[in-house]
Amino acid sequence: MGETQAYIFDFDGTLGTIPVDWEGVKEGLRSVTGEDEFKQIFARLGEIIARDPKLARPTFRVLDEFEEAAAPSARLYEGTVGLLSRLSASAKVAIVTFQGAHTCSQMLERFELKQYVLKYFTREDSLDRAEQIGFALSAMKVQKASGMFVGDRLNDLEAAKRVGVPFTMIRTHGEDPEDDVPVYHSVTEFAASFL
Repeated sequence: MGETQAYIFDFDGTLGTIPVDWEGVKEGLRSVTGEDEFKQIFARLGEIIARDPKLARPTFRVLDEFEEAAAPSARLYEGTVGLLSRLSASAKVAIVTFQGAHTCSQMLERFELKQYVLKYFTREDSLDRAEQIGFALSAMKVQKASGMFVGDRLNDLEAAKRVGVPFTMIRTHGEDPEDDVPVYHSVTEFAASFL
């Protein structure tokens, strides 16, 4: 990992958790869009907004409302501050998230992470995780091979493959992927790999 010049982290589920009422979100999105199927919320929203851009604002408003309600209960995983502090001393660090810009900024401020994070990209920038990763690499002026994306979901792994950037998983829930990628089960376990 010594050659890595930039780390791009997913936030929710990887570095911390924001306990959003996702069932409530789906119900709100159904009422705004008239659509029924929201199994993969952000992928589905991307399709809906691509078809009808006027729905971006009202659907994001639903998400903002539920995130705002969940924000006071958000927490960082143990070891996150130390990890980002250590990495940012010798590499660039960015965040990609499907949270809104307001929530992301609020989390970075509240948990005193802003000093470690060079850039962040939210759903307002893109609802496509691979595109967010591309934005982060470009903003940090880093080649794909010199970056690393760290996420917690199989969707994150697929996005990293699409971009062609090295991937590491901090798997805080669910099954480990079958792909041959580094998998850690906590932030502290991932941080220990740098010792």
